[in-house]
Amino acid sequence: MLKYTELKCTNRQNLMEALPLRKPFTVLIEPSSLCNFKCVNCFQSIKGDSYFTANRGNMPPARFQRVIEQLKNWPGPKIKVLKLSLYGEPLVHPDFCEMLSMAQEADVAERIETTTNASLLSPAVAAKLVDCQLDYMRVSIYASEQERHRAVTGSGTDIRIIHENLRVLQEIKKSNGSEKPFVSCKMLDAYGHENERFIRMYQDVADEVYIDKPHNWIKVGGADFIKTYYKNGAEKAIADLKLNSTRRIACPMAFTTMAVRSNSDVSPCCVDFIGGTNLDNVDAGDLQEIWNSDRWYEFQKMQLENRKHENYSCARCDIYLSDHYTRDNIDGFPVEKLR
Repeated sequence: MLKYTELKCTNRQNLMEALPLRKPFTVLIEPSSLCNFKCVNCFQSIKGDSYFTANRGNMPPARFQRVIEQLKNWPGPKIKVLKLSLYGEPLVHPDFCEMLSMAQEADVAERIETTTNASLLSPAVAAKLVDCQLDYMRVSIYASEQERHRAVTGSGTDIRIIHENLRVLQEIKKSNGSEKPFVSCKMLDAYGHENERFIRMYQDVADEVYIDKPHNWIKVGGADFIKTYYKNGAEKAIADLKLNSTRRIACPMAFTTMAVRSNSDVSPCCVDFIGGTNLDNVDAGDLQEIWNSDRWYEFQKMQLENRKHENYSCARCDIYLSDHYTRDNIDGFPVEKLR
């Protein structure tokens, strides 16, 4: 199997030439917006009432089934990626494996993946992930030392448990003669020796280990996730972020991505935890109709016309400038060709 980090570079289409898409390349379904970690570099750690805190919860299985059925009934080729994760820890949902099985049987995507902290990856869950043939599992690691892990995640989870969970998963894969799920462990760049410790620690239980780059979530309430995570070392991260940013006008997510939240809201964004880009509701509408709706078109038009300041979330976001996370530049695409 290809490494997870190679997927973005392999058989990549020129988005400028491919637009408008008949259906999104990527659909994210959020099994749960709950998380057993409260990481300081994540909105899960924000205190106080907000759209996000008011809508935390698990997606009802009936809603998930309805989303999968809508994807299956959507004419045209399969979507490229179905991600069973968004703003929460997917394994918090007690029916995650049943959801995965349902998605696999529907055969709606070229690949299915999830992102997890692996702390809840029990042997029983690991066996089901292998049995259901999840394609890719990204594992977010937050530190290579226990004290740092505790400070960042706000959890009492022993990092040795995470390593053991991944070891068991690899053992089950081997006993079943399976390559899947491909396990890709990542940690935010520590700009120092912790990177090396992390790689040494997980290289025996992962199929790929890599260093991820920092990014800022949507700015709310004066929160600065990079400074909170890096503390005195934030200057290096901020400099790195600026060095690997390109000035763009349009964010390409609205043209390639559809996210279905656990509470049924539908958005063209996978970083908008505050809900400003929510355009519809899957309980009230059909995904194909939402994708082809006037509201979705107007949102895309807003991006191309450099009017992001008109949207509460887009006005507070700069992830679309990141060369690491956003590789497509569609500036100058003619609005009249969207339809």
